[in-house]
Amino acid sequence: MTTLAVIIVSFNTRDLLAQTLRSLYASLQGWGEPYRVIVVDNDSADESAAMVARDFPQVELLLPGANLGFARGNNLAMRHLGFEQGQSGDAEIVWLLNSDTEVLADA
Repeated sequence: MTTLAVIIVSFNTRDLLAQTLRSLYASLQGWGEPYRVIVVDNDSADESAAMVARDFPQVELLLPGANLGFARGNNLAMRHLGFEQGQSGDAEIVWLLNSDTEVLADA
């Protein structure tokens, strides 16, 4: 089981998302526990998905093909993790992180 799953829902925030992912991975370097990073790209027109696929191949990139909004995007990622009604899912901790966030140090 994954200890930590980080979910980031993004819509047309390519440069901010890249900064968020860089800071997140820098922060997680000393984590020492299994983790997953999931980005839901809400049909961005700014090449966000291509940037994630190219620069962060370790990210699980979900492409719903439409702008689901924040809540539905997070719900899609939670289902991807196995959190269905009556199911425990594959993460002890789920961190919903905005795509314009800079993660500091070992947050």
